[in-house]
Formats: sequence, C-alpha cells, structure tokens
Amino acid sequence: MRTPKALPRTSPTIYTCELSGCPQCHGTLKTLDYWNGLKTVQTMSAVMTIAYRPKVCRTPTHAACAQPLPSAEWQQIAPKYSTYGYDVLAQVGWDRQQHHHSFETIYADLNEHVQISEAYVRYLYYQKYLPLLACHERQRLDELTRLAQTAGLLLGLDGLMPEGGEPQLWLVRELQTGWTLRCGWLTGEDETTFVEFLRPIADLHLPVKAVLSDKQRGLLPAVATVFPHAHHAFWAMIFVSATW
Repeated sequence: MRTPKALPRTSPTIYTCELSGCPQCHGTLKTLDYWNGLKTVQTMSAVMTIAYRPKVCRTPTHAACAQPLPSAEWQQIAPKYSTYGYDVLAQVGWDRQQHHHSFETIYADLNEHVQISEAYVRYLYYQKYLPLLACHERQRLDELTRLAQTAGLLLGLDGLMPEGGEPQLWLVRELQTGWTLRCGWLTGEDETTFVEFLRPIADLHLPVKAVLSDKQRGLLPAVATVFPHAHHAFWAMIFVSATW
C-alpha cells in the first residue's frame, strides 16, 4: 500500500531567517524576495505548508557572506527532503525502541494522526530516524571543519516529546547547512544532562559563533559552560550583530 499523497495544501506559513546581522562580517542582512523550501508537512497535530525567505549580507566581503541564510524555525519542523515532521520521527523511534512495538502497531497508532502506510513507517524508522541518531558530525567532519574555519558554526537546539513518553528527543543542528550534529533521548533538563549532551560537539574544537534554543533552565548555564564564546539567543528572539 502506498502512502496517500493527496494532502490539502494550506495557506503557506513563510518563515524568515531570524538573523539581523551577518554572522561573518557583522554587516546588515537583506531579506530576499523569493521563497525556498516550499513543502506540505504532516505533523502529529496538523498538516501545514511551509517555506522560508532567506537573507543575505548587503555588503559581502568574502564568499561566506554571500551565502543565503535559511530560517532556523523552518528547519525545526521537519528534516530536509521530508514531508513528515520531526515529531512524527520521534514518535516512531520512541514506540519502536522504548515500547518495542511492531511496525503494524505503530502504523495503527500513527494513522489516527497522519496519512501514512505501514511500509512507509518502516522507511521512516530505517531511513530517517536511525540515520538521524547517527548524525552528520563524523560523516561530514571535513566539510564541517571547513565551514567552521571560514564561517563559524550556528547551532540550533530543540527537544521533542512523543505522546506517552517522558524523555525528549533532542537535536542539535548546524543552521547554515541543516546537518544534524547531535541527537539523543534525554531524561532530564538539568545543567549536567545538557553539558554531557553538548560536550561531544565542543570536543570537535570547531568555532561556534551562536546557539539558538528555547529557555530551559538547565540549558542556559550548560551552553555558557560548553560554548563560552558563543552568543546564545532564543527562538523568540532575533540575533543582534552588535552583541557578537
């Protein structure tokens, strides 16, 4: 059985790159006129059509400045090239790994929320969820190192709690590329837990320019400890270049 694709396209939600200053030269950014990343995504609670307007430096001084910058919030909803949200992947992974449910059972539960087939549940687990846990920091270490040396890394952190689950699936993404650098299930949100989760990224010794996250109490001191030289801003805020 193939996954139904006749999804209603809603009025698109257009996200705009949250940066106000160029992370490379600290110059001002301009919002481009076109959209990128237009797609219809199924989440556990809604079907939504999303896209984003990138920004680019007004006065690029080198190649890194000239690269269009995507929206972090757009990246937070679903993986690249996927029309299922991160919350759907988290639910599949939680039910399979923690509850040891069969794919048939997971499909029956998911089918109440999203259009999907049992075969595609298997695909999401093996081709999306497990590679997500494997992350990109080792697979693309050379490319990541070049990016860090020329532009610095911009990290986005967020957590997803599946239905019926207490731990959260936490993701750390490099926002310029969309690569997942760290992924794992965390049972707490205290400083020690976040420090241990973030430390492997810091151990790569790559320059981190900024971190964007929610305001979990334990996360604030953890980011300051692990990335002491990075600017820390929040999803509801805009980076201000003068503070970098």
